[in-house]
Amino acid sequence: MHGLNKRFNADPMAFLNRFILVTLPAQPCPTCHCVMDLGQGNWAGNNVYARPEPMVLTFDFVAGAFAGNIPAGQTFDMALGAAAPAGLAFDNPAANYAALQVMKVGLARVANPVGWMTRQYQAYWLPWATAGANELHLNDPNVRFFFTAMFSGCTFCVATPAGANGPANVWVTHIAWNPGANAPAAWGGAPLAGGNVDAQRLSAERAFYTTRMGAGTHVRSVALRPDPLPAFGVVPPVPAAPIPLVNGPLPVGHQRYCYGANPALVPNPGIAFIAGWRDAQSHWHFAVQKHPGGFNALGAPVQRAAHLVSPQGVQQFV
Repeated sequence: MHGLNKRFNADPMAFLNRFILVTLPAQPCPTCHCVMDLGQGNWAGNNVYARPEPMVLTFDFVAGAFAGNIPAGQTFDMALGAAAPAGLAFDNPAANYAALQVMKVGLARVANPVGWMTRQYQAYWLPWATAGANELHLNDPNVRFFFTAMFSGCTFCVATPAGANGPANVWVTHIAWNPGANAPAAWGGAPLAGGNVDAQRLSAERAFYTTRMGAGTHVRSVALRPDPLPAFGVVPPVPAAPIPLVNGPLPVGHQRYCYGANPALVPNPGIAFIAGWRDAQSHWHFAVQKHPGGFNALGAPVQRAAHLVSPQGVQQFV
């Protein structure tokens, strides 16, 4: 809408540096007026359009303006609340966030099986799972974009299969802050190690890579905390570095990033958004965007000034 889709398609990194990307809850579908909830929770159990399973959907970007401050102790999406984006143009200086909205979801969910593609502005959608993990195999060459639910404690991982076609057929997972007691059955189903959810997320992450990662490829993860991924196979422990304020070079070797504002705090405030796209060779690339929040560097609740309503770091990691 208003040229945003075209701009994202042409240069995803410029788009991620220009707008804070959000998924707003309970969005009315502009085509059939049903509701798709891409938010962080509060799904209605009897709403067939809420909390979608991993699938291909048709999306639209709509830009809006947030001119106020972020209240103390809130993240940007909390401050934004139920605000509806106004449909501002990409080059409108007042526009500072872009909402990811669903198109034709009723058609995709009701009249067709899961995974059916609308052949319009297509993207893989990977929601988070309560006490578990969702994964997708991004192996359809006709689907060239990827989005996952906003992160507020979860972990995102990309595993590349071995071989020349591996970068075009990656596996991705969204591991919940509380990953549950066992790894998904597809990753062996073993009990997750550790006495708390932080250790269990690392255990789930290792199970994912053990199952999906090809020989000679590299770990690529985004996590809340800097705690190292435990060693497995020939992979040494891999800590997570803070997301830089200015996009750095593509990582070499194994690399993980953390988006928490201060990992020493419990709970650790932090929100992130991840987008993916294929290049001209159909190879996948991913970048993480760190959101602003009403917290200072020590995690204390403070009111953030309006000029801080912008991405607080964007890093391409694949």
